Amino acid sequence: MDDRHKSRSDRARRSGHNQRSTAEIEALLRDVEPADLQLLEPPEHTWIAIESALQTAADERSNAGDRSYTGERSNIVSIRERQRVRRRLAVGIAAVLVVVVAGVAALLLARSDSSEVVASATLAYDPEQFDMSGAQARANTELVRDSGEHSIVFVDAELPDPEADADLEVWLIRPDASGNVADLVSLGVIDPADPGRLAVPAGYDPNAYFVVDISIEPRDGDASHSGRTILRGPLQDT
Repeated sequence: MDDRHKSRSDRARRSGHNQRSTAEIEALLRDVEPADLQLLEPPEHTWIAIESALQTAADERSNAGDRSYTGERSNIVSIRERQRVRRRLAVGIAAVLVVVVAGVAALLLARSDSSEVVASATLAYDPEQFDMSGAQARANTELVRDSGEHSIVFVDAELPDPEADADLEVWLIRPDASGNVADLVSLGVIDPADPGRLAVPAGYDPNAYFVVDISIEPRDGDASHSGRTILRGPLQDT
């Protein structure tokens, strides 16, 4: 009777211990984060130590006359060979990236080289005809051709700030034989502090529309030229 009671007590203790161990393991697993499961590349000295240990064991078995250990020596070679393969792959990928970057840089340089300054204009103020706001203004522009498209680029400018309800607008003018305005096209509104670059609309040949004009345009909904030019100048071939 005592032996059976002791046996039941032992089983109960073992069951309680197993339950506590299981609970502890579950608690540890709940604390595991994804980063804890990431495989890390061992440092170089780890591979050297493994190789040395396996080599020593192989030599001991070889000295004892056991030639069946050649498989483990092959494993040593396999470990080192995998390292060499990884290094070769890394070098190959780096070489490919260098070629790709060089190709992209060459393409960008080729595109940059396609831009060509074909004409330039110095815009001047005419006190007899222009709005007095342009008396202290000046501007230099270039006509740039890029892939068959033209733009007017401001390379140097000191422009006045128009009144609060007006803007500065840039135009290309086609003059008649007498130099008067025969036709014109708006290139858009500019910021006096940074006039930047304006595209010439398709269908307007800069050889015909070759006079650059800057005017003050009130915000009145009228898209036509106000007549308040501050600077003007013809494009001349460079």
